[in-house]
Amino acid sequence: MAEGFHSAADAKTLKRVVDLARARKESPKTKAGELAAPFESYIEQLVRFATGEDRHWDEPAGLLTRALEAFKASEKRSAGKPQVSLRLVKAADWRETRLVLDIATDDMPFIVDSVTSALAESGKQVSFFVNAVVTVARDAKGQRQNDGAGALAESMIHAEMDPPVDDAEIARLKAEIESVLADVALAVRDFPKMTARMRAAIDQLKAARIKGGDAEMRQESIEFLERLHHSKFTFLGARRYAYAARSGKAKFTHDEKADLGILKDSARRILKTTFSDEGELSAPVAAFMASPDPIIITKANFRSTVHRRVHLDYVGVKLYDANGKVTGEDRFAGLLTSDIYNRPASDLPILKLKVERAVAGAGFRPGGHNAKALVHILETFPRDEMLQADVETLRETALGILRLYKRPRTKLFLRRDRFDRFVSALVFVPRDRFSSTVREEIGATIAGAYDGHVAAFSPHFGDASLVRVHYIIGLKPGAPEGPSITELTRRIRLITRNWSDGLLDALRAAHDGATPQGLFKRYEHAFDAAYRERVEPGEALDDIAVIETMGGAVQTQRVLRRPGDPQSAIIIKLYRRGEPLKLSMVIPPLEHLGLSVVQEATYEVAPGDGAAECVIHDFTAEEREGRAVDVGASKKHIEEALEAIFGGRTEDDGFNALVVNAGLSWREAWMLRAAAKYILQAGVPYSQNYIEQTLSKHPAIARALVAAFHARFNPAGPAKKEPRLKELDAAVARVKELLEAVKSLDEDRILRRFLNLILAMVRTNYYQRTEDNGFKPYVSFKIVSAAVDDLPEPRPYREIFMSGPRVDGVHLRFGPVARGGLRWSDRREDFRTEVLGLVKAQRVKNAVIVPTGSKGGFYPKQLPAGDRNAIFEEGRGAYMQFIRSLLDITDNLQGGKTVAPKNVFRWDDDDPYLVVAADKGTATFSDTANGISAEYGFWLGDAFASGGSAGYDHKVMGITARGAWEAVKRHFREMGKDIQKEPFTVAGIGDMSGDVFGNGMLLSEQIRLVAAFDHRDIFIDPDPDPATSYAERKRMFALARSSWQDYDKQLISKGGGVFSRSAKSIPLSREMKALLGLSADQAAPQEIMKAILKLDVEL
Repeated sequence: MAEGFHSAADAKTLKRVVDLARARKESPKTKAGELAAPFESYIEQLVRFATGEDRHWDEPAGLLTRALEAFKASEKRSAGKPQVSLRLVKAADWRETRLVLDIATDDMPFIVDSVTSALAESGKQVSFFVNAVVTVARDAKGQRQNDGAGALAESMIHAEMDPPVDDAEIARLKAEIESVLADVALAVRDFPKMTARMRAAIDQLKAARIKGGDAEMRQESIEFLERLHHSKFTFLGARRYAYAARSGKAKFTHDEKADLGILKDSARRILKTTFSDEGELSAPVAAFMASPDPIIITKANFRSTVHRRVHLDYVGVKLYDANGKVTGEDRFAGLLTSDIYNRPASDLPILKLKVERAVAGAGFRPGGHNAKALVHILETFPRDEMLQADVETLRETALGILRLYKRPRTKLFLRRDRFDRFVSALVFVPRDRFSSTVREEIGATIAGAYDGHVAAFSPHFGDASLVRVHYIIGLKPGAPEGPSITELTRRIRLITRNWSDGLLDALRAAHDGATPQGLFKRYEHAFDAAYRERVEPGEALDDIAVIETMGGAVQTQRVLRRPGDPQSAIIIKLYRRGEPLKLSMVIPPLEHLGLSVVQEATYEVAPGDGAAECVIHDFTAEEREGRAVDVGASKKHIEEALEAIFGGRTEDDGFNALVVNAGLSWREAWMLRAAAKYILQAGVPYSQNYIEQTLSKHPAIARALVAAFHARFNPAGPAKKEPRLKELDAAVARVKELLEAVKSLDEDRILRRFLNLILAMVRTNYYQRTEDNGFKPYVSFKIVSAAVDDLPEPRPYREIFMSGPRVDGVHLRFGPVARGGLRWSDRREDFRTEVLGLVKAQRVKNAVIVPTGSKGGFYPKQLPAGDRNAIFEEGRGAYMQFIRSLLDITDNLQGGKTVAPKNVFRWDDDDPYLVVAADKGTATFSDTANGISAEYGFWLGDAFASGGSAGYDHKVMGITARGAWEAVKRHFREMGKDIQKEPFTVAGIGDMSGDVFGNGMLLSEQIRLVAAFDHRDIFIDPDPDPATSYAERKRMFALARSSWQDYDKQLISKGGGVFSRSAKSIPLSREMKALLGLSADQAAPQEIMKAILKLDVEL
């Protein structure tokens, strides 16, 4: 039994396996009942040397089962013949089913290497493997004997693999294993004869009196053959040819009886081109036989099945007669040993001389830097190349590599085999450009150039900045010459080019061949890996241009279409300094542009000079309906629209889709949005969403409506009405023509309402600019209300409607000279209806002051949450835009003459009269309005808005409340009650910050205010003390701004309080129930307000 185990665990396992084997009946045993010596030896080697993958491979029971299977498979074997068993062993769990290989054969070299190489070549993944050599005894019939001393050394292999993938795989694999074992046997059996033949070839070479040629190289060749003979070459086959040349004709005859080893198979050809198709000696072989070279070292035409699966080395030795005349060739096929590959070239015959001659021919100073570098290159040169290439080829290639290390770049060196069987290609690639993908693409490119295939490749990673890959490209007979090395190098450089190379080329092309080093250095490594993978350098150049021109801007955008994209596709890039945008903030605006976002990628850009980092959001989108988008024509409009949307200068809704599908600018889309908002305020029975869809569905009509608007109002058009009317009539006719094709009645009505409104407009500020030449942040129209179809009665004389991202508003005027207040409305959807209802009363009230009334209202759309001061200031800002929108299109008087506003084409007569007053929420805004009036140089000056510091203050003077209070006093007096001396109960609508309500609730100290509500809160005081509550109301009235929430809660009587109208429900105290007449424990704010309106109070 062999000694020495890998570990104590192995010894334990062995003991357990042996114990189990002794107990098993089927174990091979002697007549005395002991384990048969060969079987016990096999078990020991199995435990020591087996290797497996599954977690149960080393369990004693499993190891014994494998040993029994192996011995059963090799129980009988004919002498000198291998026994190969390949069978499928199925298991209950399909994952444990395996293909099992058992081999028993005469022990000889190369068996294990050759079998494992065959399995690997067949693609079989081995999960368990063991090999063992046992000494056995067999009878004449080949039956193994358990008793007696064995004399036959047998090599046994047991391997387990994944199941076969097809039914024929087992048969194929078994035939391959048997063929490999046969080759091993042939090579081993004839090994002495092959070495003897090599000895004879060397001796005759030494003895031959060869005339001419290179005597030094001949001597090196003899020394090299001596090395091979002395164990530096694995002899696998030999073949002999007789040679004669007479009358210029060469004769090359194969001596079949002299074949040895694996070359006894006549189908195996060392060179596939020894003879031409006509049977003549091929030109390359004839050239070698006629040359003074005594030997040839190259690769054979087929791969070895013995020892290593590589192409065989072919060593040819010429045979000479006593006079030095060539009489034939001995060809040896085998494998150069690792010593030939690993030993320095300076220690090997032939190679040493080649290195010396190559360095000397380069002309460098001996011992100098270049000479040493050249020696290093040749020492690390692929050994097969050094053996096969001539000195001149080696020198030129080595010099090329030397220049390459001084200026690293992708470079190709080619050598075509003298027998035209393969091309040897050395490719050098900068290390940072190399990858397995690059290696595969280069191999495929070279192979494709010669209509060949990659037979082998070998990468070499030295300590330099270049990676060397040696390719062997197998060629077919008659393979093409292929492109020039310059052209093939160009193709390979395209593969090894990295993204930065493309960027540099793009920068050079953009700068007429010059290299803007500063810019390249800044952006060479600025873009992240994802960007480099997906974006072409040419497109990156455009991104760089955008980033470079951003300056201090936080965000900008670019629109494009990539080559090959469908006509409905569009790419939108958002460039942003600092943190990336949240997709939830970006996707809706893009969808409102009429796009469907298909893909998004976010890239980080970090310029190398410390400049601010940037994020690029890259959106791939498609027009929602699949319609073509003219990116060239609409690019500028889309980019400006995105800038306006993200800058808050326009609203984010479906009207923006007209920028993409109708080719409108964002302001033209805004004009249609403002018109739509007026139509909605006028009571059209359609939603904004439906109106947006209708315009997007009919982009040509949307364009025609805008054209009609421009024809009517563009100041750049004809100055006189007559020629302008001709243009307008043509534009209107075009709209009507297009309307004929609209099939939906509702859609037709909507589109006609737009046309009707445009024709009812007489002025607009659309074309006006701010002092810095920017667009105004709102648009306003002056409308002849009588000309608007289906407008609710009563119809004003004129009205001005304005709309912007910050505020919408309307001013209704029932005559050329009219007066009325402006209110801060909280009714977004119908503030015009609210104003129209108020102006009816205003007309009656104004009848004794001015001819008729007017009224305005505005709805602030961007009020902040929570902070009342912030809400107030935003409301005041919205009011200021509303006032400006009115003055923008109102005539002025200067020196008694009417002056029209700038950039406004007027379709109506002079109309300079515009005055405003305070109303709900605007009591303190009169000075603000008059300040704007002064800014505009409006002729009324501080008389424009009544109630300011230069006039009278509605709230301070309380005119309306005091006048109404006289009526209230008379009402009570007729009932016999003096409300200035006797307490009385009151409920109302309003709060103490208001003009009328605030003043009214301070006109008697006897008021008992039990309940009130405004647009924010509900106030309940079931049993108020007149004096205390009066003092608190007076305090609140004096505040700059107040709400019921400012009321001191400690002063409210039991059961009362202040409650927000936004609450889902309000708890009802016993006192509140009694006051309001409600019985539930809680009630919604609306129910409480309704109860307040029905309270049994005196006022």
